[in-house]
Amino acid sequence: MTKNESESLRLTPSEMQIIYKLVKKYEEHTPNNDEEDDNSYDGEYETSIDKKQIKSILNKISNSMPNEAKDEIDKEFLRKKYHSYNNDIDSRVYTTLKKAFEHSKTVEIEYFNMESAEFKKRKLDVYYTSAKYTIGYCHLRKEIRKFRTSRISSAKIINSKYKIPKSFDKNDY
Repeated sequence: MTKNESESLRLTPSEMQIIYKLVKKYEEHTPNNDEEDDNSYDGEYETSIDKKQIKSILNKISNSMPNEAKDEIDKEFLRKKYHSYNNDIDSRVYTTLKKAFEHSKTVEIEYFNMESAEFKKRKLDVYYTSAKYTIGYCHLRKEIRKFRTSRISSAKIINSKYKIPKSFDKNDY
């Protein structure tokens, strides 16, 4: 590589942030190459670049950026992904919530907090669940709470049983 070629690759911090945002956006719309469920992929983003290559590029770019800038961009992407207008739910999470409800088993969830743009781990006794909302006793807050199902990123049943109070009415939440 000549000196001119090397110099042409130098990017300003703002250019680096723009490239990071572009690659991150591209990554969001690229299907996993190892997914068995190809039915969800409509070919719109057909490419020879696989997810591993994109992740590698993102890692290299993020290592060249200040942590604060990368963190803010990541939080911006998460807020868009989990915004209330976006009701995409993870089918595995929803299936786990329904199973926990049917068997009265406590579930451990990762719930996205819009304000902090971080995931919080909670234990939840599911009293009601639908594609829009999940209502139940939150062990962290020690009260019945309502959660947007689309903001639950993971759910795992744990071996703790519970009973739904007779006074519970989903319409109160």
